[in-house]
Amino acid sequence: MNLNEPCPIVANNTQEKHYDGISNPSGAVALNSHIFIVADDENNLLRIYDRDVSDNPIQTIALSDLFKGQILDGEDLEMDLEGAADVDGTLFLIGSHSANHEGSIKPVRQRLFAVQITPDSNRHFIASPAGIIYTRLIADLEQDSRFDAYQFNKAKNLPPRTIGGLNIEGLAATTEKGLMIGFRNPLSGGKIHNGRLIKGKALLIPLLNPFEIISGSLARLGNPIELDLGGYGIRDIVLYKEQQYIIAAGPYHENEATPEHKREESRIYAWDAASGKLRHLAEIKLNDLNIEAAFFYPGEETRLHLLSDDGKRGRTKGFRSLLLKLSSL
Repeated sequence: MNLNEPCPIVANNTQEKHYDGISNPSGAVALNSHIFIVADDENNLLRIYDRDVSDNPIQTIALSDLFKGQILDGEDLEMDLEGAADVDGTLFLIGSHSANHEGSIKPVRQRLFAVQITPDSNRHFIASPAGIIYTRLIADLEQDSRFDAYQFNKAKNLPPRTIGGLNIEGLAATTEKGLMIGFRNPLSGGKIHNGRLIKGKALLIPLLNPFEIISGSLARLGNPIELDLGGYGIRDIVLYKEQQYIIAAGPYHENEATPEHKREESRIYAWDAASGKLRHLAEIKLNDLNIEAAFFYPGEETRLHLLSDDGKRGRTKGFRSLLLKLSSL
């Protein structure tokens, strides 16, 4: 994608699709040209769907079965999984690392780990743990002076969708077999108007050695990257190729309509990490979709799938998605 050219144009075969089984999809990746796996921020399960079948998942994987004694199921034990990325055939998953809505620290959410997913002979998939669970990312951020401006020592104690709170929601592979961690919150700079932060910049932090940390090493982090997403935070980020990414952006806050505020719509951006060029793809009309996951299909590198977290929209047994083709990619 050349960001010097006109914005990508969404082809006429844009499809809105509905899937059953969950209403809160978060991070997702494609396993092949028509199968995708998705995390749910309400439990510790991974679900596998056929892209072309608007039905319940074809398979469910319990992470508690893979990481016995380390990941547990039950009330208030969900990891709040928010991001997923395929790095060289390994699926990495990240929790929000946020406090709860009262501002109490939730160590169970401070998880970054990896899983191997391989097909079996019965058209199902076999999952196995890939290394250990990394739990000290927040400590790494607190102890590194490059991140002092974001006040992670305070952010970790705030409700995740308040000004200055902590909430990780995006995860993407990099071309160097690293990870790009995207923050919905905190935002950098901006000003407070009518009780909300406006014009803040979104934060990305590169993780340079994901395979080393799941082998027991400490994280090596790159310099913080700030992006002007019109005051939005990062809901997801996905690598297209080389240094080019697609970003799903949304408000850092609860995004509930009030007498003072209208509900805000999600947006999609194209970002070239090499040049720094950033473009709002305004021709992608999302309306009331609450985009929380974005991924491409192998062999169809221009086919982008966007998943909507519809739990807040009163949907209890399914979620919507937008499958579209970006004609200039």
